Amino acid sequence: MPADTMEKPTASPIAGAPASSSQTPDKPKSASEHRKSSKPIMEKRRRARINESLGQLKTLILDALKKDSSRHSKLEKADILEMTVKHLRNLQRAQMTAALSADPTVLGKYRAGFNECMNEVTRFLSTCEGVNTEVRSRLLGHLSTCLGQIVAMNYPPPPPPQAASGQPAHLAQPLHIQLPGSAAA
Repeated sequence: MPADTMEKPTASPIAGAPASSSQTPDKPKSASEHRKSSKPIMEKRRRARINESLGQLKTLILDALKKDSSRHSKLEKADILEMTVKHLRNLQRAQMTAALSADPTVLGKYRAGFNECMNEVTRFLSTCEGVNTEVRSRLLGHLSTCLGQIVAMNYPPPPPPQAASGQPAHLAQPLHIQLPGSAAA
């Protein structure tokens, strides 16, 4: 090509890229451009927070389970979460056992409350129109199965209702206990 027909290169902030006259360094970015450019940074920060929390959770769970952290230095994230879920379920069981040994009527109160709640759900579903019949029967079947498992536990039956206050006994005192997932599943 002859030298007089070649275009003169223009200065560009990026080597090899043509200069753009539409964007100058002084021109502010639009809101959508700003979001697009900050999205990877926000994602990187979010991942860093997740990884930091998982690191802390790993330390806590290994301490709680009295495991040697040097032997478990390369735990996968899923393993950390599974160990944590298992540990929390064991804690719930231990709390329930402690509550039952302190007050053996706790399970009876729980049964009575669950039964009353199930009856209320049944009443509500019988008056509610537009609920799919299959959904209704599956929900009631699930609640019945759960109640059957609770009743099958070998603990004392619920106490009789209190006549003085007009409330059932399980409503007279707040109950702050959850049955483990295996018992109410």
